[in-house]
Amino acid sequence: MSCRWSLFKSNTGYMLRIGSFVGRYPIACIIVSIVITMGFGGGIAMLKNENRRENLWVPSGSDNQDYRLYVTEYYKDPFFETLIFENDNILTPESLKSMLKVDEKIKAINVGRNWESICFRLGDSCFVSSILELWGFNKTIIDGLSQQDILDKINEPNPISLVTFREVNVASMLGGVDDETYIRVAKTAVSTYGVIDKSVFDESKGKYVDKDAEDWELKFIEIGTDDYEDMTVYCLATSSFDIESGGSIGGDTYFLAGGYGLLFIYIAVMLSNFTLIEHKVYIALSGVTTVGLAVVVSIGFGSYLGLIYTPVHSILPFLLLGIGVDDMFVIVQAWSNLSEGEKKKPVHEQCSLALKHAGVSITVTSITDFSAFVIGATTILPALRSFCLYCGIGILFLFIFSILFFTATLSLDQRRINSRRNACCCCIQYGDDYEPSECGQKNRFQRFFEVVYAPFLMKTPVKVVVLIITACFLGFGIWGFIELEQFFDFRWFLPADSYATEFIDASELYYPQGGLSSGIYLNNIDMFRDRSTVDALYNNVKDEKYVDSSSFSNWYEEFGQWIEENKANEQEYNNLTMWPDTEQAFQSWVQEFLRDPMGGVTYTSDVIINDESNTFEIITSRITFQHVVFKGSKEEVEAMDSIQALVDSYDFEGDGYAFAYSQFYLDYETNKVIQDELYRNMGLACLCVFVVILLLLANLQACCLVFLSVFLTLIDLAGFIHHWGLTIDTVVTIQLILSIGIAVDYAAHIGHTFLTVTGTKNERARKAITDIGPAVFNGGFSTLLAFVLLSLSSSYIFRTFFKIFFLVVLFGLFHGLVLLPVLLSWIGPAPYASAVQVDAAISTQNGSVKSNSSKDQSNNATNGTIVNSGSPSEKANFDNPAYDGEVASVPLSAEEKLQMKDVV
Repeated sequence: MSCRWSLFKSNTGYMLRIGSFVGRYPIACIIVSIVITMGFGGGIAMLKNENRRENLWVPSGSDNQDYRLYVTEYYKDPFFETLIFENDNILTPESLKSMLKVDEKIKAINVGRNWESICFRLGDSCFVSSILELWGFNKTIIDGLSQQDILDKINEPNPISLVTFREVNVASMLGGVDDETYIRVAKTAVSTYGVIDKSVFDESKGKYVDKDAEDWELKFIEIGTDDYEDMTVYCLATSSFDIESGGSIGGDTYFLAGGYGLLFIYIAVMLSNFTLIEHKVYIALSGVTTVGLAVVVSIGFGSYLGLIYTPVHSILPFLLLGIGVDDMFVIVQAWSNLSEGEKKKPVHEQCSLALKHAGVSITVTSITDFSAFVIGATTILPALRSFCLYCGIGILFLFIFSILFFTATLSLDQRRINSRRNACCCCIQYGDDYEPSECGQKNRFQRFFEVVYAPFLMKTPVKVVVLIITACFLGFGIWGFIELEQFFDFRWFLPADSYATEFIDASELYYPQGGLSSGIYLNNIDMFRDRSTVDALYNNVKDEKYVDSSSFSNWYEEFGQWIEENKANEQEYNNLTMWPDTEQAFQSWVQEFLRDPMGGVTYTSDVIINDESNTFEIITSRITFQHVVFKGSKEEVEAMDSIQALVDSYDFEGDGYAFAYSQFYLDYETNKVIQDELYRNMGLACLCVFVVILLLLANLQACCLVFLSVFLTLIDLAGFIHHWGLTIDTVVTIQLILSIGIAVDYAAHIGHTFLTVTGTKNERARKAITDIGPAVFNGGFSTLLAFVLLSLSSSYIFRTFFKIFFLVVLFGLFHGLVLLPVLLSWIGPAPYASAVQVDAAISTQNGSVKSNSSKDQSNNATNGTIVNSGSPSEKANFDNPAYDGEVASVPLSAEEKLQMKDVV
């Protein structure tokens, strides 16, 4: 342990020298802080926004990442824009006329490109899927329809579209039907419009952008969300999720300003004596500014490093605000705890002693927070890795600015107080005749902890009740932790009152049968010769339990039916195999099939042909299908793994291969690893925090008790978020990892202060509560105050942030300010040797060494403790574990000597 003792002797010396320097040159320190901020803040101009979920939440190097690149290279699927029309009965002449009016408005949209130039085409026709196809969208025909005409057409055995001249699946377009055998009433009808995708990646926005399509979609949304007297219309565009979820996050950022405002008021009130001189308005402003500087440096420094910036990073200011204010309260509390003799020293010496006392505490919490975030940065999820690195940078500079900037302004404010200048207007200076009110000078909050709370908590019956409450919390926490599920629904990112949410609700109500789409991609496969393998693969996939066997769109199978119907009399057709005899015939017939309006024109986007040379070649093709509706994330992952393993098991001639892929598999890939990543990162972070606390406190017993408080906080937190309706997802995972650093702060300050004071365990626990308890509570409550307004947010990210950090503060304060002092009063370790030496030196200097004659004192002496129940003002927070003799050499005032005599 000697290396640790020398390490912290150096640390204490450094803090003394730094404090002295900051106190002597506060203006220079403030300027340096601003210059640092400006220097690193310039990196914000290089901010690298990233909004593509495949680059945020999908593990780097996963197969699905490679599949995504392949699919986006060869397949340009359209944007699908959808309307759901709802009425008591949509199958009436009036309803169809209203639907047609909306359709005409949509096709009249012109954003520099009209409908005919922006639509996705199947052959010569723009893709529009609607029951209005049955009448060719012809206004004259539809205006002349009777109720019976509509029902007759809807109930035809195989109704044909007058647009594509292909069979229309009417059942899939209608919802809330009265009788599937003969439909008379339907509550809803769905219309889908295809818009061609010409998006390119925009570096500034961090996503693919198609300006024309986006402008068209905005007009589409405007029409779809309009009020209609004769029906209800629900609307969803491809960009709706980005627009609504991004707007939810961005629109609620004003809560950040509100949180900062509340915090400013709270700091000003809690740190102030209510006199004309001793208000702390500028200190409150300085505290908030300190956090702002750290936020700017964090974002700018991260940008210089090329780290991605994601929507989740919007909670970074709230996080740094909660952590930073805690350190500032500790520094102010340490300055307030200086003895009367120390407060008469020059300001730079007061600053030095305050940082000496507070230095180790804020170092412990800052290093543990930083370590937790560094561990979090080892994750395989890019967004989480980036966020943890941004947080780590923020914590580092928050620590630096708390010392350089905040302490410097604190020393300037102390000079103002010494010169008796007004707290708000420094130009006003009061003379010697000014007497502040006695009431305004009282620190009632500090007095409450010293006179009321600490003695009450140290009563044996209260301690027993605390243990019972802790056990109850732990029981509920373990129960909730066991029940905590892994589940995520993307709609959570949408505001509850969003038109997109309303659309999803209507879709699930009227069209519940549809699962998510997927596909089998066939790359470089000889489709002429490998027919048996492709057919075997297709048939086995159809038998998968997670696949809807009726949902397949298989160009290859339909091509076989097409040649049987159209080429059976051709010489190249083999009646035994029902397949072309020659590859040349196969190539020719595939091209003819894909051009046939009654054949395979709808599959043109599923078959990618290289026709640039004289030779025909199918580069890649796909077979699409839908999964069944999944019950949760577990089934989603099982479905993805089973279908991909099945497809991967098939071997094809040459270098051909097949794989199964869906854009939704990217989310499933995240769900597959998110729980393991959560437990791994929390486990490693806890281990790292334990080691850091042990090294910094240099006491195994204290470290174990502090870590126990942190561990119980995390267990209760993980359990109670289940009771509050949260599940394991990417947002919760990030915030649970962040909570480790927050939870450490409350217990570490109490544990460290307990080691720096002497007396019986009960006395030392009371002294720890009195000395640092107000700062710990203020730090926790201010953290809560900073984000309490987020409870009003419509953003899932912000609401989740509020829930988790509310629980972190609640359980962190309980275990740090209530449970830990109780445990320390029973099984706490002996104080640092330096604290004992200082206590003995003070007692010797005043001729009042107290003999340890009682049984309790003898026991304490055995543990290396010299009991001295001196004045609280004399028992400053001596830091671990290097006493350098400075405090012992401070001459005592006559008043302090009388206090010492009275106590002895």
